[in-house]
Amino acid sequence: MRRKQLFAIILAGALAAGSAPAAVFAAESDVAAMSEEGTGDTGSEDAESEDGSSDAEAPVTDGGDAADVATNTPAADNTAAEETPAADNTAAEETPAAEETPADTTPAEEAQTQEQTEENKEVDPQEGESTETVEDTGIVIADANGDPVKDDTGNVVYYKTLQDAVAAVADYDEAANPDATTIQISKPIVLDSTVGISGKKVNIQSTAADVTITRKTEGEPFKGAMFSVKGANSQLQFFADGSDSAALTVSGKFSDDTSEEAEGAIVEVSDSAVFGLNPGVTLKDNSYSAGGSAINSKDATVVLVGGSVTGNFGDMGAVYSNKDISIEGDASVAGNDGNKNITLDGEAKLVVTRDLTGTSSFSHKGEKDGLAVIKAGEGVTKDVLAAAVKNISYENAEKYELSAVSDGLSYSLKEVKKEEPDKPVTTDYKLSYTSNSKKWINHTTVQAKCSVTGDCEWTYFFVDAKADNASITSTYAGLKKSLKFTSVKANTEFTVKAEGVPETDSKLVVLTRKNSSDTKPKAVAINLSTSSMKKSRPAEEKPDDNKNTQKARTHKVTEGTVEGFENPVKFFPKRYISFTAIGAGTRDSAPYVSGDERWVPSYWTFSTADNAEKHTSWSVGAAKGLQLKGQGSKSYTVYVYCTKEVYNGKTWEPTDVTGYYTTSFTAVEYTDEEAAEWAKQNGTDGNGGNDGAGGDGSGDGSGGTDAKLTATAAASAKDAGSKSKSAVSTADESPIGTMSVLAALSLLAGGYVVVRKRKKEEI
Repeated sequence: MRRKQLFAIILAGALAAGSAPAAVFAAESDVAAMSEEGTGDTGSEDAESEDGSSDAEAPVTDGGDAADVATNTPAADNTAAEETPAADNTAAEETPAAEETPADTTPAEEAQTQEQTEENKEVDPQEGESTETVEDTGIVIADANGDPVKDDTGNVVYYKTLQDAVAAVADYDEAANPDATTIQISKPIVLDSTVGISGKKVNIQSTAADVTITRKTEGEPFKGAMFSVKGANSQLQFFADGSDSAALTVSGKFSDDTSEEAEGAIVEVSDSAVFGLNPGVTLKDNSYSAGGSAINSKDATVVLVGGSVTGNFGDMGAVYSNKDISIEGDASVAGNDGNKNITLDGEAKLVVTRDLTGTSSFSHKGEKDGLAVIKAGEGVTKDVLAAAVKNISYENAEKYELSAVSDGLSYSLKEVKKEEPDKPVTTDYKLSYTSNSKKWINHTTVQAKCSVTGDCEWTYFFVDAKADNASITSTYAGLKKSLKFTSVKANTEFTVKAEGVPETDSKLVVLTRKNSSDTKPKAVAINLSTSSMKKSRPAEEKPDDNKNTQKARTHKVTEGTVEGFENPVKFFPKRYISFTAIGAGTRDSAPYVSGDERWVPSYWTFSTADNAEKHTSWSVGAAKGLQLKGQGSKSYTVYVYCTKEVYNGKTWEPTDVTGYYTTSFTAVEYTDEEAAEWAKQNGTDGNGGNDGAGGDGSGDGSGGTDAKLTATAAASAKDAGSKSKSAVSTADESPIGTMSVLAALSLLAGGYVVVRKRKKEEI
């Protein structure tokens, strides 16, 4: 029996049974039917090594012909899934026990699955069909239970490329195929062409730690859009599978030179299509200025349930959209170049659909006083919206601020009014220089002290050492519009730190005025060309190792690193692992110059939430151990918070600017016998000091942190503590397909199938 006939019989049975559930925007779904293109001779040894094998650990190069799909593509899975409420975005911190108790995974109602008949199982290959099996590429399609689809012989069906897997997904059909199909990936993927999605609903889900999707860089690098989602009934979502170890990073980097731009965004979404970003996913390192560098959305829907968009470069920001963007959970769009994060256009707004813990900033191309820019989604209260807005900042804050409307359910731009110039004041006052207060800070910076007897504002500039009063007045007139003034109260001494001292003989002029209308400012001229000042002037800064004039070194907080987490660790009882946080710039070598920056680690956490516990002991472990029975391994994310310091030419001065970067470590399962042996070698009380990752296991945790580990945030405040992964959702518990806030999604007749829950562990 031909495959087409087999598919027709199965599909007819599913329709007769009425088993297709109502659908909303999906996390996982039934497997789509195999298309005709999926039966070609694509499983040949041409795609493998000379002996017909392939390296399973090497990254999968994507971007092949969409019609070149994997052999043994499965027929449609007609499993009906039980509709489940959306998961919670707020992950509660839990303290792990020494041993894990398996969670009850029995569903409320078992899904009914059609059994294959003996005739179905024994379908003979048709002419032109290949019976070869693609080796493990790490790319599979999942069934409704989240398990990889297998062929008639019981072998898992692997796809050579992501495009091949997308091609095997059936087109969206409101009656026959309304749900999204999940493509699971467990190995690195390298794209050499755009992955196109049109007329299909697809979820791409990482099932392992540190899964990456990157561009081809060898030879001619791939610079185009990495993913293209186009047209109505077209959908793409990125997920991690809900376990603490799973993560997905999509990087657009193809060159170390950030000035060299790509020719497309990481995700291009257009023409009524939908894109969703979920917890555990990061979009980063793309450089593109013709649109949003990470997400470029035109007349389409973008829904940010979680995840991070950071480290991208482009004049139009990391995320661009001319339609509303929904945002909730730990979704964060921050740390992109030039603080250009989200750019809204047209009548687009940010729609807060639930509690928001992530931080983002945005701008609007149509900015004007009174423009509505943020609103509450359906069911979101004004208190929830107000709390969310605290995590959202407007990038042109000097000109506009966010202002709540009367009902508190939306925010608009309010122009920051400039103060009117003061009227001329005739009250007299005195300006004087404090004798012997001038001194050098560095070769080009000098400091002096002055005092005034009346309220005024001051500034400074330099003139030639021989300049007279007329020259000083003339110089002030030419510089007046560009000078920066600082207010000072009456009877106050103030310090002038003057930068940019000329190499030639000069005077420092300190000038004061009552306000901008003051026609008779006062000034004192401080001679910097005396013999003592010339003699005490510091030498110019030394050249760097490359024998170039050293410039101030600046760093991003995300350039920080951590040493000590290189190897997986077995956390026996009382074993603590020391690690070292290395802030960006802290290992720069002398000499330092004025303006050098560095980020000094202050503390670390397992979450970015305001109430997250702050740890200042750089050690982590579990007093009762973390056995992870039956789980193999589990990864944890660490957030290292740093304070920015700036070199003033003499010392490092802390600022009030803080930020964080992330790292992770992996705990692995151990047996009771291994724990007993470790205790025997190190003493039953564990006395032996902290040990490093991959050390000899002699630590007792003295001074260490018995830290609480927080699992990846889910997508709903309702199911706090649940590991269930949800698709895009709003503040109430209704399916999104029925909500006006995401009316565009209802057109997709979307639905969700919940990713299987896994229990959280903590250290």
